[in-house]
Amino acid sequence: MVPVSRTLRLLMLIVIAVSVPEGLALLFGPPAWYTSIWGWSLTPMTARFTAGVYLSVAVGFALAFRETDWDRVRIPLAMLWSFALIALLAAVATNLTSATTPFRIERPFSWVWIFLYVISVAGGLYYQFIYPRKFGAKPW
Repeated sequence: MVPVSRTLRLLMLIVIAVSVPEGLALLFGPPAWYTSIWGWSLTPMTARFTAGVYLSVAVGFALAFRETDWDRVRIPLAMLWSFALIALLAAVATNLTSATTPFRIERPFSWVWIFLYVISVAGGLYYQFIYPRKFGAKPW
């Protein structure tokens, strides 16, 4: 058995702490909020869809937080780092190939988003592939 480390639990708490308020704000907040809490333009539909993703990730990690065996949290962990990696790459690619800059780094939440996704990718990859090997487990 590979234990769930305190640092992995901290990663889960960071994801939950950011995802829940952001998801609720996107789900229930007025469209006027989108420009101050999000890094790019959103329609009400895309805001609510994104809220669903954020809240689902938070629920997954809230359930995983109680687990003591890494094997039981590896699937939500893989979903987190892969989604975060794809989103980061998409944001970078879009900014590099677009005539205008769709990702607005002057917005305060943009930096929270970047922090959350970089931490999610780095921590997720470490806990998916490196950490379990210390205990002789296979990452997949």
